Amino acid sequence: MRTVSGLDVHKDSIFMCILDEQGKKREEKFGVTTREIKRLSSVMHTHYVSEVCMESTGIYWIPILIPENPALSNNVIVFLLFPTFYLPIVSR
Repeated sequence: MRTVSGLDVHKDSIFMCILDEQGKKREEKFGVTTREIKRLSSVMHTHYVSEVCMESTGIYWIPILIPENPALSNNVIVFLLFPTFYLPIVSR
């Protein structure tokens, strides 16, 4: 089973969308405290998320990827996109 997630990371919040193979979508908003990031990780683990994609928004993505975060210990592949690298290619 392949379940993916997209994260929209902001200064004060994280928006998560999970999409499974059947097209079922789950959306949820989280805070940015350690407790909320652990809750986000727990939700991803509960839904068997195998891949996560997020944009490197300022410094706000860093707490999500620190080694202490349980999301990384569950064999989750993280795609961190840097807009400065892909926007010029897309805009052509």
